[in-house]
Amino acid sequence: MQSMQSLRLGSAGMRGQVGSALTPTLVINFASAFGTYVDGGKVVIGRDSRNSSPMIHNAVTSALQSCGCKILDAGLCSAPALQFLVSSLNADGGLLIGAGHHPSEWNAIVPLDEKGAYLNGRRTQELLDIYHNGRFRNCSWSKIGRVEAVPGKASEKYLDKICSLVDTGLIASKKFKVVADFCNGPGSNLSKSFASRLGIEMIPINDTPTGILTHDPEPRPRSSFQVKSIISHLQSDIGFVFNSDMSRTAVTTDTGETLSEEYTLPLVAAHILLKSSEQCTVVTNWCTTRTLDDVVALYNGKMEKTKVGQASIIDKMIELDAKLAGDGSGSVALNDSVPAFDSYLTMAMILESMAVRDSSSSELAGSIPHYHIVKRKVQCHSSHAYTLIRNLKSHFHSCMITENDGFRFDWKDGWIHLRAAMTEPIIRMIVEWRTEEEAEEKALQVRSLIERLVE
Repeated sequence: MQSMQSLRLGSAGMRGQVGSALTPTLVINFASAFGTYVDGGKVVIGRDSRNSSPMIHNAVTSALQSCGCKILDAGLCSAPALQFLVSSLNADGGLLIGAGHHPSEWNAIVPLDEKGAYLNGRRTQELLDIYHNGRFRNCSWSKIGRVEAVPGKASEKYLDKICSLVDTGLIASKKFKVVADFCNGPGSNLSKSFASRLGIEMIPINDTPTGILTHDPEPRPRSSFQVKSIISHLQSDIGFVFNSDMSRTAVTTDTGETLSEEYTLPLVAAHILLKSSEQCTVVTNWCTTRTLDDVVALYNGKMEKTKVGQASIIDKMIELDAKLAGDGSGSVALNDSVPAFDSYLTMAMILESMAVRDSSSSELAGSIPHYHIVKRKVQCHSSHAYTLIRNLKSHFHSCMITENDGFRFDWKDGWIHLRAAMTEPIIRMIVEWRTEEEAEEKALQVRSLIERLVE
């Protein structure tokens, strides 16, 4: 039972604990399904630095070759860089090997469409139908797919794209000193080139792709302790902490304050909306901090909310032609760039914001509203979770109720979001209020109420 709970299939592909859940056989079947889905077309693949990634890379390569796919191998590659390569190399799709914010024992194979974006709901279902059906495309010995390396300068074009969106000269004039924690992921491969283009002094840490994750790969204040410990001593202007695939970012200010990952998107949104001459639409999910709502309202922007997950958020951004998208995990995407959550883009935007405002990172952080957010998991059998959450409606009064993705209850001073997890027997609870004491108290009250109803 444990291994089944540790294997997940969905818009983020196939992911799980390697060995106990994610096995070579399942990897081969999933990659074969994707090779069948693209009808033996051109596929770009890349991997992160986890110890299990070379093994999975070999399985994916063999499966795609058996389907007759032409494979362009990017080797060690961050998620947004690979997503850029899929589109720029005119591929039919891509497969990203890497588990992002998950622990070391996990890995994943994430399918990408021809634009480099996560598959939308319809396409995901089509791929999973092929996978579950088990009938895959097979080629004769003379038509087995070829493997080629991605052209050497292709990743540089990814940085060209990001740098074209910011004023690199203005950033360079500020001579920023930046600490960047790459969590020993593949994103460090481009750090020197990125720093050179922006004229910043970058001090990278955990920048060797050894396969060992030096701390929790989910960028949060608790993951930022190494940056915090050195940023003041080095007199650095700002610090960035990334997850292992460069899709999520947390910020540490020059004073050593480790900001919640929830504030990354509002910081970028404030900058984008400030420098735009037109009303901008920002897309996020239903459980992102109210700070973002406040920032968008302050700059006369428009907010659109959708379900949790990169696929839903990016799909909505493209559908609405929104300027910006992201969520409270520290994820940011810009419509003018790669259709992906991108930490290099995030870093560039925040540095440009500091330069434009002539502000320190601590002053930038102080310019946005702050709340306190609490994230908890409550054990509950999945078959009862939705009914239980619905029954909670009668216990909450004088609030606005939204049912677009789970249940969200909004009051003047805070909100509660409850959602049944699709892959685990839990209810995900997020509570945000004006003060830490109020948020913790509300979270405790809701948890106690759920536990009583479960009994």
